Amino acid sequence: MLNLRQLEILRAVVQYRTTVGAAETLGMSQPTISNTIRHVETLLGFALFERVSNRLTPTEEALILLEESEPLFLLRDAVNQRAADLRMGKIGRLRVATTAELSEAVLPSLIADYGREFPRVQISVETRPLDSVLQVVENGVADVAFMISAYERQGLQFETVDELRTVCLCDAQDPLAKLDVVTPRDLVDRPLVGPQVANRVGLTLADSFQAAGYDYRPNIETRFMNTAARIVSEGWGVALVDELSAFTAMRPGLVVRPYAPELRFDLLAATPKSRPPSRQTQRFINAFGKRVVERIAEVRLASQRSGTV
Repeated sequence: MLNLRQLEILRAVVQYRTTVGAAETLGMSQPTISNTIRHVETLLGFALFERVSNRLTPTEEALILLEESEPLFLLRDAVNQRAADLRMGKIGRLRVATTAELSEAVLPSLIADYGREFPRVQISVETRPLDSVLQVVENGVADVAFMISAYERQGLQFETVDELRTVCLCDAQDPLAKLDVVTPRDLVDRPLVGPQVANRVGLTLADSFQAAGYDYRPNIETRFMNTAARIVSEGWGVALVDELSAFTAMRPGLVVRPYAPELRFDLLAATPKSRPPSRQTQRFINAFGKRVVERIAEVRLASQRSGTV
């Protein structure tokens, strides 16, 4: 018989004991408040207030109605708060897929900071090979995926986060460390760790070797560049990797040298074309981009400090 708005007016009049006070609180006119109370009383068939000296005293029946309706107001307030939290991005769910390089170089610190700022956002992360990363986003299993040098997929929208340069990671005592730039010729007959030719990055490196007249033949092939960088950090060989993978392996005694010809790989965020990214997803992509810029700046600063222009 009563709707929530009528109950809200009743509640305000009981609180302020005047229709004027209720009207100011609810942003309504005083006649509208008075008319609503009279209408509700007619509808119910009993009085809700006793009118004494311009003050309205609630009847026992009015108090009983308010007591029964209080859970409705609590539920409404909870829904409104939930909507505000969603608008502000304070709650929600975020499903992230990524390749191994980025799951090591960027995401751990980013997710830790994000979790501290938004503790009610549930985050899941899956590390997969590139094909699988693209598939889980296309199928809607993940909200966003991050990868290096992806290929087009009909169901995906790609956003370029940054560009990563190829660098040579080596020991500070290695002869390569004294070079301003490292070329394919410098890497011939060297213990090289690098991406396998079966993936897009490895194929691009192989093309750069071939253009210089040499074969790309890593002594140790890896699927992911962060693995190659880690092997060098353990004291074996030199590696051609992206800047972020170099960052994950940096330790005292290792240096980074630019690789020539200059090779750049797109760092991408992929989302489904079938639906626009949520506010939560887009904010995470933006935060990811800022963290990447910080990481690249650290690698380049380390390179400059070790003597490379």
